[in-house]
Amino acid sequence: MQQLSQRKARVNELRAQGYNCAQSMFMAFDDITGLDQATSARLTAALGSGVGGTREICGVANAIALVEGMTGGDAPADKVPAMARAQKVIARFADANGGCLRCCDLKHPGAPKSCNQLITEGVEMLHEALQQRQAE
Repeated sequence: MQQLSQRKARVNELRAQGYNCAQSMFMAFDDITGLDQATSARLTAALGSGVGGTREICGVANAIALVEGMTGGDAPADKVPAMARAQKVIARFADANGGCLRCCDLKHPGAPKSCNQLITEGVEMLHEALQQRQAE
């Protein structure tokens, strides 16, 4: 598994190249998803700015759910543990941000954190969750 410092550097590089929040976050976990950059970019392209630019659910939360989904099996019963894993990390992210998951609530004028800060926070939380499970 990649080091957290590698993920953070990668997510910053991807953002600088113009990828959205969900794309950057998801692609920083390519060692977990097993997907190439082009496929990952297309898969997550419409999830930025709160899903399709609607400013609803944050792209960081979407990326967390997608990465967690890629860590399990593909049988119908595998969705339950995948959702539980995602829910745990997403809840932690929301708790760190005043209980908010909506882009419009996280990114209003005067918001305490930038999009890049939110992405970095999400990377840290997801990396930690994955690392803890790997150690078990």
